Amino acid sequence: MGEVAPWRPARVRVGTVGKAHGLDGTFLVSSPCGWYSFRTGSTVLVDGLPRRVRRRAGTDERPLVAFDGDDAREAADAIRGQALEVSREALPAPEPDSYFRFDLVGCTARQGAVPVGVVVNVEDGVAHDVLVLDTGVRLPFVCAVVPAVDVAGRTIEIDRELVLGERDAAD
Repeated sequence: MGEVAPWRPARVRVGTVGKAHGLDGTFLVSSPCGWYSFRTGSTVLVDGLPRRVRRRAGTDERPLVAFDGDDAREAADAIRGQALEVSREALPAPEPDSYFRFDLVGCTARQGAVPVGVVVNVEDGVAHDVLVLDTGVRLPFVCAVVPAVDVAGRTIEIDRELVLGERDAAD
């Protein structure tokens, strides 16, 4: 992404080392984040230590990965359950009109010039994510409600016509 955003965490989890797959040190990535590819030659952190990806197979939903120097099933078994992370400097740019949740947390939600709260969490919703503000207001993260996001400026624009009351906006 070029410039490192200071609000981002130092390390971001991209998956977990799962069960060994075969005899050559390959393992299944459990709970992959969906946006990190684990491409051959890339570096991820395991227990805070950099590891270079030697092999990448499988699918995006079920990636299979092996690291340089890990040539036996026992090596994969030894790190099973460890977090796979990348440093904030190594994060890829999000796709257009997509955002990392950690980039949204801390943004000020505004209706025009009026601040209405700060995003403290982004929750999974049934049809879309939900922005949770420090005021307790919950907003569906859809274009009709949130027409503009300025991550670098740390602001989220809320539709000026939306009436924010005491009830959660996402209900």
